[in-house]
Parts: sequence; structure tokens; C-alpha cells
Amino acid sequence: MNTREKNKNETLGAVSNFYDAEKNSFTGLPGIVAAFSDIKMIHKEIDLNEKIIQEGTKGKVVSKDDSQNELVKTALVFAGSVYGYAAGKNDSELLTFADINSKTFSKLRDSEIPLIVEKILDKADEIGEALIPFGITEEKRTLARTKLDDYLQKFGSVNTGKSTKKSARETNLMLFDKADQKLKVLDKLMFGFKESNPGLYSKYSAARVIYDKVSSHKGVNDNPTDTPAKPV
Repeated sequence: MNTREKNKNETLGAVSNFYDAEKNSFTGLPGIVAAFSDIKMIHKEIDLNEKIIQEGTKGKVVSKDDSQNELVKTALVFAGSVYGYAAGKNDSELLTFADINSKTFSKLRDSEIPLIVEKILDKADEIGEALIPFGITEEKRTLARTKLDDYLQKFGSVNTGKSTKKSARETNLMLFDKADQKLKVLDKLMFGFKESNPGLYSKYSAARVIYDKVSSHKGVNDNPTDTPAKPV
């Protein structure tokens, strides 16, 4: 990544961390939640692609494929349990979220699979003990996280050759463009909080600041609500 891209990626990470810390503020606002979720997925995919670019090949494709298949199986089990829970609650939104099968994953790029799996595991963690009657205990949730971490560790060490690195680079350029569009939407949605919840808006504005590590401006704006967040 060049300096500009590193700054953009740092901003995506800051916005993702802001959402993780403040997600309860957006309960009942699925449009805003979806926008933040998109940013988190883009940020993670960019990091995974960058790992390919930086590390190259150290593992075997077969090992990665086995790990991926195991990860998908785990995700399908979790999604099935979430679906059963949602059916009992008559939660149509959650039913749609959990209505996935093996074909769902077959249509995804390798870099997208762990992102979808993580969303499923996040949802299972959110539901928590209510999933025990559907076969998902805390121990199983912990084990699933371990599988995901293992896969992510292997992911950047398998795909080979200059062509793969080039593809990862080109994908990241597209992802940065997509992130620009998503952040523009988020900026407009979050503006609604400027009056109703200025503290929350201030935190978001701080997260949106690009840190230029080459320049002398290394601090965040002391009063981010007075100056619009600098767009990436």
C-alpha cells in the first residue's frame, strides 16, 4: 500500500472499531447497521489481500482447501441453529440472514468466505445462550472462533505467484473505491446524530479523520464536530 491507501485503510479500521464500541446506539436502525457492516467487511478483505501481497506463498493449497471446507461446515451448522432460533421468534430479518447453504459459499471468492463466517459467528455470539437449545454452546462458539483464526492465519500464506498478488492488488483498488462510496453514505446517515447525539457524532468524526503519518499533523481534531470529517 502507498501512504494514501494506508491512511484510507486506517480510517476504515477506526470506523469499524467505532461501530464495535457503539453498536448499541444503532439498535433498530438496520440501514445504518448494514452500512457499518459493509465497511467492516471491506476493511477485513483489504487486510487479507494485503497479506497475500506481502507474504506470498508459504503453505499448500490442499491444506487451505481442507481448512476452508471445515470452516464452511461449521458456518452452516451455526447458520442452521440461528435459523431455528429465528423461526421460533418469527424474526423475518434474522431468517433471511441465516438462510444459507453450501451453494451460498460456492459463489464467494476465497477472501469473502471468512468474512461471511465471521458475520455468522458474530450473530451467534450476540444471541448467546439462547442458542443452546439449538445445539450451539459457548464451548462450540469458542471452538468455531479458533477455526476461523486458524483459517485466517493460513489464508495469506497459500495463493501463489505474481498473478495472484496482482489480482489481490487490483481487488484492493476496487475495494477502496467501494469504501469511498460506503463512507459517503455513512457520513450522510451519521449527520442526523449531530444534533440528537453530538457525543456520538463527535466520536464518529474522530474515527473518520485520515492520519497522515508523513505530515506533522499527527493528532486528531480537538473538536471534530466543528470541522467536517476529511473524506477518504
